[in-house]
Amino acid sequence: MKIFRKIIKILTAFFLVIVLVAAGWTIWEHNRDPMVVLDKKPGTIIPIVDSTLISRFLSEEREYRHIKLSTENIDTIEAFISLPLIRYMPTMPVIIVLGGLEIGIHNFRYISEPGNNVIVIYQYPYKTDQWRNNYVITQVPIVRRKILEVPAQIISLVEWIRIQSWADTSRINISGYSFGAFFTPAVYHLDNIKEQYLAPGVIAYGGVDSYQLLMTNMKKTILPLKMLASWFVSTSLHPIEPALHLPQMNNEFLIINGNMDDQIPMECWQELHQLVPEPKTIIILEEGHMHPRKPELTLKLVNLSKKWLRDKRVINP
Repeated sequence: MKIFRKIIKILTAFFLVIVLVAAGWTIWEHNRDPMVVLDKKPGTIIPIVDSTLISRFLSEEREYRHIKLSTENIDTIEAFISLPLIRYMPTMPVIIVLGGLEIGIHNFRYISEPGNNVIVIYQYPYKTDQWRNNYVITQVPIVRRKILEVPAQIISLVEWIRIQSWADTSRINISGYSFGAFFTPAVYHLDNIKEQYLAPGVIAYGGVDSYQLLMTNMKKTILPLKMLASWFVSTSLHPIEPALHLPQMNNEFLIINGNMDDQIPMECWQELHQLVPEPKTIIILEEGHMHPRKPELTLKLVNLSKKWLRDKRVINP
């Protein structure tokens, strides 16, 4: 019995230490300035890939480019660019699209009649096959680092775009959809700090409260494990939490959500709407969450975004 009681005491003490460490880490993450984490200096930016191909997407010929930008201090930045072959003016507005995790060059198909505008599709620095093909425990710190670098990567991409001969530097905007909508507030906050002043942007199918969003989407996980995983991930990625950045965005936004969305709870997107400063335009659709298997919804979102951006003179007709 004495040995048993001793084991219980040791296990209890170990558990208390774990709880205290976890509580201390949570408090530290929630109280430090997120911009200290996100405001990474890229150093020298050098193009290492700039390949061009001419193809047909829908009925309009465009020039398509694949770029990779090497940096000194953050990971390589990758993007696809779509430009009109016939240009009616020397410089053009630029829309940087932040979409789902698997976004790629094929997503240009959803952007009908892009007009005399440059469309840039940003590629996230982490691919899902890296997670599947490696031990999870080794990938956790890599994924965290790469996710927290995304805002700095996008701002660095903007800096590179600003020096291109085709860019109208007064009309560069960010349009974030679904996964991309969660990075958009931090990008605009970082841009505001750097006084570069991006043009009005789009936040479609976003929300706040990463913990609640994770709890909602881990549908097949047992509750204790779901709570633990949601706490760990939301704490690890706290600097990117949209609620921290939404009030600091100094711009005008179109915000779109669906009232039948089963991935983003209503309270999460309603709080996002409240936290975005005026001026803002809010559209609530009678739709569920956007998905590649819902091309009609994707086209609707693209068309709503284009109309609003044109009305605000952010892009050309």
